[in-house]
Amino acid sequence: MSFRSHLLVSVQSFGLSVILLCSVLCARDGSRPVESGLTRETVESLAKVVRQEYFEAETAEQAGQRLTEALAKGRYNDVPSLPKLARRLTRDLFEVTKDSQLSVFVARQSDREDDSGKKPVVSREERGRKANFGVKHVEVLAGNVGYLNLTHFYRPEEARDALAATMCLLRNADALILDMRENTGGSPETVTLLASYLFAEPNRPLFKIINRQSGSQQYSTADKPPPGHDESRPVFVLTSARTFSAGEGLAFILQEQKRATIVGETTSGAANPGRPFAITDSFEAVIPTGRVATAVRGSNWEGVGVKPDVHSPAAKALDAAHALATRALKDQ
Repeated sequence: MSFRSHLLVSVQSFGLSVILLCSVLCARDGSRPVESGLTRETVESLAKVVRQEYFEAETAEQAGQRLTEALAKGRYNDVPSLPKLARRLTRDLFEVTKDSQLSVFVARQSDREDDSGKKPVVSREERGRKANFGVKHVEVLAGNVGYLNLTHFYRPEEARDALAATMCLLRNADALILDMRENTGGSPETVTLLASYLFAEPNRPLFKIINRQSGSQQYSTADKPPPGHDESRPVFVLTSARTFSAGEGLAFILQEQKRATIVGETTSGAANPGRPFAITDSFEAVIPTGRVATAVRGSNWEGVGVKPDVHSPAAKALDAAHALATRALKDQ
């Protein structure tokens, strides 16, 4: 729960999902050898930004020191391509932080010109529209079990209408299955928006994000529960090893609040919210700037993932959850 950005007003993502970000940032041609000047500039700039922005100051200093020492020892000399340098820097950072969100990428392809000499411009709004703002599939399954496959948590102002329409379609279902198996993270505010459909209590604390620069921010259900909210019907959340960041967050929080049964595989284990920073013209990095603390236990899923209540291979999780839902409704 991408929990994404400390989501400085939703710019940072709970997961500005590294998976999604990689798909748009890793496309520049990086097959040429990396010039020594660019390598030095990149490492020095990256070390500086990590020291300034990573949410744990002591770890940030250790990570920055690791980079500068490796540069001095020639570890980054003669790296054959930009992507390989990005991967090497990411590995070195991970060795210190054990943080899977802290990643370096080649700068985004949208900065390049197409064959006509014009820069292809695809707005965030257009990308979101084509992805239906994360809503991939909605259906009422046999036994009146509602099903929603949500692949990303877009910002509330982007996803609100799509989620409202979806939950309206599912409002008469007797049970819900929320499919997070392909979810790549996103906005923590939208996690709370979706959770607001599952609780009757307004302003119910769910989690907070503790940010190194600006303190902590509390995230709760809506002060006015949205139309179609229902706290009584059974909820099942599907997970896979690919479920990432905010997708994990929804599962973790609903499990902790005893509001859902988690079915599937243990998730990725990426909890720390981060946002992208420009390092040089050739590289960007996603740097976690905050830590999630849930409302019940003050914990999160960083490094360990969300462990399902009912273990199932991801490919069979929907069938398993549907059977559980059908049984639960018969037992009511």
